[in-house]
Amino acid sequence: MHRTSRLLPALVLAALLAVVANAQTAGDCALGSADATLDIGGVHAALYNTGGLFWRDAGYQYEVPAGSGIHAIFASGLWIGGLYDGNENDLRFAGATYSDNEFWPGPLGADADISPSDCAAFDRFWTVNRQDIVDYRTSGTATHDLVTWPIAQGAPFYVDANGNDQRDPNEPRVELDVDDPGYSKAIGGGRHIDLEAGERPDIVGDQGVWWVMNDAGNAHDWSGKTPLGVEVRVLAYTFDSSSPDLTTHTFYEYTVVNRSDTPITETRIGMWVDPDIGNPSDDYVTSDPTRGMLIAYNGDEDDEYSSGYGEDPPALGIDILSGAGAAMGLNGASLAGAQDRGRASYRLMQGLWTDGTPMTTGGDGYNPGSTDVTSWIFNGDPVTYSFWTQENVDGEGTRVEPGDRSGTISTGPLVLAPGEPVRFDIAILFAGAGPAGTRLASVQRLRDISDAVQAAYDAGGARAISEAQINYTPPPAVPSAAPTLLAPADGAEFNDDTPASVTFEWTAAEGADAYRLTFPSGDFHTTGTSLTIAAEDLPDGLPVTSWSVMPLNWGGEGPESEVREFSYLTYRPDVLALASGAPAFVEVTGPGGVDPCGADAASTGGCDEVGGNAIYSSYNGTADYVGYHVGDGPEASLGAFAPKDYEIRFTDEGSYAYYGFTSGIAIAVPFEVWDIGLTPPGADNDPSDDVQMIPLLYADGGVECEFGYFGPTQFGLGNITQRIYAYYPTTSYGDWESAIEPLVSADPNGCPTDPATAGPAGLIDFDRGRPLQRFVMEQTGVGIDELTGTVIRFYTTDPVVVPVERGPNAMGLSLAVHPNPISRAASVPFGLAAPGDVRLRVVDVLGREVAVLADGAHAAGEHRAALDASRLATGVYVVVLDADGRRATRTITVVR
Repeated sequence: MHRTSRLLPALVLAALLAVVANAQTAGDCALGSADATLDIGGVHAALYNTGGLFWRDAGYQYEVPAGSGIHAIFASGLWIGGLYDGNENDLRFAGATYSDNEFWPGPLGADADISPSDCAAFDRFWTVNRQDIVDYRTSGTATHDLVTWPIAQGAPFYVDANGNDQRDPNEPRVELDVDDPGYSKAIGGGRHIDLEAGERPDIVGDQGVWWVMNDAGNAHDWSGKTPLGVEVRVLAYTFDSSSPDLTTHTFYEYTVVNRSDTPITETRIGMWVDPDIGNPSDDYVTSDPTRGMLIAYNGDEDDEYSSGYGEDPPALGIDILSGAGAAMGLNGASLAGAQDRGRASYRLMQGLWTDGTPMTTGGDGYNPGSTDVTSWIFNGDPVTYSFWTQENVDGEGTRVEPGDRSGTISTGPLVLAPGEPVRFDIAILFAGAGPAGTRLASVQRLRDISDAVQAAYDAGGARAISEAQINYTPPPAVPSAAPTLLAPADGAEFNDDTPASVTFEWTAAEGADAYRLTFPSGDFHTTGTSLTIAAEDLPDGLPVTSWSVMPLNWGGEGPESEVREFSYLTYRPDVLALASGAPAFVEVTGPGGVDPCGADAASTGGCDEVGGNAIYSSYNGTADYVGYHVGDGPEASLGAFAPKDYEIRFTDEGSYAYYGFTSGIAIAVPFEVWDIGLTPPGADNDPSDDVQMIPLLYADGGVECEFGYFGPTQFGLGNITQRIYAYYPTTSYGDWESAIEPLVSADPNGCPTDPATAGPAGLIDFDRGRPLQRFVMEQTGVGIDELTGTVIRFYTTDPVVVPVERGPNAMGLSLAVHPNPISRAASVPFGLAAPGDVRLRVVDVLGREVAVLADGAHAAGEHRAALDASRLATGVYVVVLDADGRRATRTITVVR
């Protein structure tokens, strides 16, 4: 007789990042190459018979709504793990992630064997639409997949006794298995579907796609584990537009059969998923224990860029219909570096971290020693901003930065007895924001959909899902009154007696579930009416900071409070940053002694701020070069030497430099490097405390015996110099020069090398670190020999900062870019003290406009633009905000 599937009782959610693994041996099948698509309704979903879904090697497809060009999932895959005969030392595991797949086409024999020819024969899908069944009834015409629906290999079917083209409650489903008459492992063998007798494929929805696969077809190179010997039959289905409440969802029915002769205990079966809600860089994930669902949703109200859903972003749910009980790890439990990836993955499915530590409530869930153990990660309610979610990781409203998320949602534990099928039913649900038009409204509507689908499933199994009745929860009224700010007082100063933290307080707003405390540099969230922020978390580098509070609930945002200001200045040793965000590397004297900020200057960035012409990724005053800092090395660099400042001076005398990282060559160079002590920005240097340093060089272009423009271009403008480093002498620069100058003079090429230079090199204090490192100049004008007189200053932060005078426009223009550096996309928040025309654009190092982010009239207050960096070449750019006759800039770096 045929067997009915047993429903799974538990669920686990776990994270995944990619890693390396050992090889094992098994069959010799090739991975399946066939594909199919669910495409009859509001979703286009790519299917593969490798265990993976939606992505294979290049390109991805879980497009919803269909035809929008926007995708909600990047990739997904099946995970199964368990103990062979209960042996803790014999863990079996099979998984599928991005391009790592441990499932092959075809059913297994009773002894869990399969040949390459068997795999190849089943490298295909069977797709049947409801309309195909209707057409057969009305015209007698049948599609190939309808006629060949493989019931002999376990594809589900039923007898349509009343001819209504759907399976009714009194029409049982049939799934043949090994012991049933008519079953065959061979494609085309065994019993055939008898359409004339009323037998029909049980496709459940308006379109069904069926395939069969196994984990014994070849070695499990990704997990490094021995195959379990399981056969997996899959039915994927969806609904067409005649079911508007169901057409944007897809459903997956996995039937797992242990074809070995040994029970597999403590088994977990799950789905790994990398959800991308349009733009992947701004997502959150939460788990819902009451619904057995993993939810992915947007971290802000605008899903930016061409890949995003825009305003009113949707939410996505991975919902286990056949039982739920636990959840684990979302982009927190990395498998990178795991010695035993299969074991580490199985631990995640158990609700443990890869090192065996239980998950506990709070933070990212990894809190060794905590006894607050939980099986569900981020299991609070994001709709009400409650603890524990990624929007409130500590109970005080602290949010983590939205980003790219992934995880798995799984069942277990259970026993896979030999020959016994086990069902794993999962729904991928999609919800828009509805009338409320907020990201959290999408989450609430997703939960309403889940409730309706689960109720129908519980009442009548998968067959009844089409009868689901969705009742959407009406959104709450948006808070109507703005909070009143209580403390600190407007204009409060914390500069003389700087406390370790500052407490912000305001009155409650009726109907608010949470409050957003806004600074020019970012936001904080809390569910209470006060928030204490540690000094190190306060906005940095702003002598006067504005703040305001806005009440929130999932229906929307209430009116913002008044804007208050306060000042809190604390010393943070670092490289001094200009308003653009670029380091304050400035030319204080130009070639030949010209004023770099004079009327004839080619550019004047930095002149008003620090009295020097900014040269980092920018032209100097005479447009003869661009300066750049090519990363930090392992030693302490400039910020660690604050508040000391430094200079490179091009002089007639020059100095002597050393190639300490390569050949040991020493040469004369046309510049000197100096520690000039604490020199306030724009002030003249007091030479009394200056210390001359020893330059070190590294040649990217291969030329070492002469300093000049010999290296490959950074910005496409010209060649670059050797990299300039600077070390302190152990005694004095004079001692270094006395020791090295005779060697340079005596060498025919002026570049002696080791071992001759080894003795003088002992005068370089390598243990102290290097305040300057990897600084290069790119030629855009005259040669090195014409830079005499040039002085480049490298500023660090100073302990004493004089706050600017407060005034009606103290908030001024605020501009930020995050993340920075940028790989694919970034958010650009900006603020205006008064309404006016705004132009927000991106320019390259030559000043050429490469993108316009905003252009037109804007109201006073905070705004946000989206920057799609996917079309920009790697390199340095500047975001420029012009408004009301004022300008703010931020330097950004695009990386790949």
